[in-house]
Amino acid sequence: MPAFRRNRWLNWVGLLAATTTVLLVALSPPLLSPTWRAAIMHGFSPLCHQLPSRSPILYGGQIAICDRCVGIYLGLVVGIATVGGAHRLWVRLGARDRFVLLGSLVPMAVYWIGPILGLWNNGPISRALTGLVFGVVAASFVADRLLWGRIEE
Repeated sequence: MPAFRRNRWLNWVGLLAATTTVLLVALSPPLLSPTWRAAIMHGFSPLCHQLPSRSPILYGGQIAICDRCVGIYLGLVVGIATVGGAHRLWVRLGARDRFVLLGSLVPMAVYWIGPILGLWNNGPISRALTGLVFGVVAASFVADRLLWGRIEE
């Protein structure tokens, strides 16, 4: 058994702490000095478009990620927090697990293409919720592999 999986609980706590820290840092720019705010915004810029019209405002300032990324990052925390309960599901799915992961991208794709085709407008809540779906599934999928190993087919 690889060393990483020997102490599953401690590794789970580490993954949860890391994802929670990233989320909190992304939410922190409005609370920081201009120098730190600029540094964090710059740090997240390769990961998110940070369009002001699509980014939440917290305490009068823009955070470092957009609505959809808020959902994804929050989903990462929730997915890792609940991976223990989801492990049975991943085991039951076996080789079909990757289809669930790919399927979690469908809501984002649908809500992305709808406004482009003029079918509807999406708002901050729908963007965050579609990101949340993907974030939860992706984090649970990856954390399950890290903590329990690959399910043999």
